Amino acid sequence: MDSVTRHTTSGQSGNGSLRAEEDLPVLHRAKWVVPVAHPPIEDGGVLTRGNIILAAGPYHQVNAASPPSAKRVDHGSSAVLPGLVNAHTHLELSGIGRQVSLPKESFAEWLKELLDLRASMTTDSLPEGFAVGGKQLLAGGCCLCADITNGACLTGDSPLGRQVFLEVLGFDRAGLAEALGPDLFRTLGISRTTDLPLSLGAHACYSTSGAVIREAKEWCRARGLRFSIHVAEHSDEIEFLERGTGFCREVLEDLGRWVPNWTPPGTTPMGYLEQLQVLDSCTLLVHAVHMTDADWEIAVRNHCSVCFCPRSNRNLNVGQPDMAKALRSGLTAALGTDSLASNTDLNLFSEAAYVLETFADVHPLSVLTMMTSGGAEALGQEQHFGSIEPGRNANLLIVSLPHSFPSDQLVETIIQQGSKGAWHWAHRSANVCG
Repeated sequence: MDSVTRHTTSGQSGNGSLRAEEDLPVLHRAKWVVPVAHPPIEDGGVLTRGNIILAAGPYHQVNAASPPSAKRVDHGSSAVLPGLVNAHTHLELSGIGRQVSLPKESFAEWLKELLDLRASMTTDSLPEGFAVGGKQLLAGGCCLCADITNGACLTGDSPLGRQVFLEVLGFDRAGLAEALGPDLFRTLGISRTTDLPLSLGAHACYSTSGAVIREAKEWCRARGLRFSIHVAEHSDEIEFLERGTGFCREVLEDLGRWVPNWTPPGTTPMGYLEQLQVLDSCTLLVHAVHMTDADWEIAVRNHCSVCFCPRSNRNLNVGQPDMAKALRSGLTAALGTDSLASNTDLNLFSEAAYVLETFADVHPLSVLTMMTSGGAEALGQEQHFGSIEPGRNANLLIVSLPHSFPSDQLVETIIQQGSKGAWHWAHRSANVCG
């Protein structure tokens, strides 16, 4: 942003997000403004009104173009950045988070414990867990999340923007209606008036039949909605699709979901999904740990988005994704925390700090992009969230910075400070400047 950019129209952007304390213009000044979509601005300014960004750019230009009535707030040695976007979590599992011991030796060990705990959850504990998870997201600087639900918390009130994915399972189910059951299937016909409509997500290739995956995707495709699916998260999935053997088959047999005449496709999850014709620019691939070069080529060819959850992968001992390869290929990449059943918290700053520590071949700016604009784009919400631009959502974060640090380490410093909790929401500031 070489000069001030302004928003001249009014409107709302994103249902359920935070509200500013007053509907008067507020001009935020800081040592750095980090739009994400554009290079950082030293001594920058962001003009907001209510929940909308009106202008952003160098402070002296934004100040000159701002109305005299605007409240001017100086954040000093801080960085202003957009609210974070968590592109994959399961809020309703938050209630059992403390009962799952982490890390696990394997995905199999984790899933067995999760299934036992999940069966014990009540209709009261699910909404309680949902509320706990929402508070954690908000306390971690998140203003938008993708929430995978099995139906218990479809319409739960949330203090932040929430893209709901109703998760579909049923390896032995012939179609979407059978997989969801009559009550949940009926909800799909009810129109929602929110800006973040209900969407669908298939759990995975080893837990959902090909027919159900295809029909769920077609339902989303017909409505222009995003579709989410766990892909290549663990090696057991690879074995199952290639040979029809291993832990995934054992689980299906134990649950009474096995289909005796099923024939494994003999390919990778990505190869299978391409055969099902469910991959396109509105398909969000979650985890993507065990991906071959050919799998990444499939993702690129179909313009998919990908969401990484590296701390969850670590805690379940399934390996780590090749983030650098995905980023080099030009895929839209996002960051998620998964659930409190597989992660110690839902803090995206902590997730990002882990990426910096673990993935030396991933540039810090790419990490910041994944947790903001990348997540927004993956969820189809880039017009509202993920960057500091006129017309976008005005849920801004103020990250406190040391008075002295190398300017070429701005992004790393922001992430590290954020992971230490050295930040607050801009609308809660009170340092008025002249």
